[in-house]
Amino acid sequence: MAKKTASRAFSTLAMAAASLVMAGCVNWSPVDDLKAATPTGSPFSVALFEDYAFLARSFGQVGAAGYTTFDQQGSISLASMDNDVANLANEYASKALALSRGEAVDPEPSLDLASHGLRDRLVRALTPGRDTYPRDAARAQADYDCWMLDKTVGSLAAAAQQCRRSLDVSLSRLESEVRATQDQTAASAAAPAGASNAGSTQSSDDSTQQ
Repeated sequence: MAKKTASRAFSTLAMAAASLVMAGCVNWSPVDDLKAATPTGSPFSVALFEDYAFLARSFGQVGAAGYTTFDQQGSISLASMDNDVANLANEYASKALALSRGEAVDPEPSLDLASHGLRDRLVRALTPGRDTYPRDAARAQADYDCWMLDKTVGSLAAAAQQCRRSLDVSLSRLESEVRATQDQTAASAAAPAGASNAGSTQSSDDSTQQ
């Protein structure tokens, strides 16, 4: 009787272990869900989806680590550092997936004075830039989020700085484009008023001469 009980208990444990291994071999991470996701919405949303998806996939298969116990072959447990990177990859993937569902994704919150100032600049440029320069606006937001998120992982300090340098370029470009458009709009709005005044002056001069 004791042998039968022990045998049943062993079988139950074996089945549970097998279930865990099978669950570990199946990926349910946001990175994996990207395979079936498609961009949707405005040109800005589509471009931002593509940027976030690129960032998520740039880490390779490690993106699944934070959501599974084993690797693809179910052979080893991944290190804690890999899990940090995996969770970061899945964070980017989650942003892309939210965009694919038609949801708005805002830039990451600022953490200090330096990031607060840059975020303010970014938001001011994004307000008109999303519609007029969607791809450049998306790149600026992705660079900012890349800087903010990568620096939360110690092993990605160099990558975070690279994103910061890229942000300097992409945000300055977006600001210049937005400023040029605003100046052009202001000049166009002022032109008819000037032409009208000139026409009135000419009519007045003609009347005086008559």
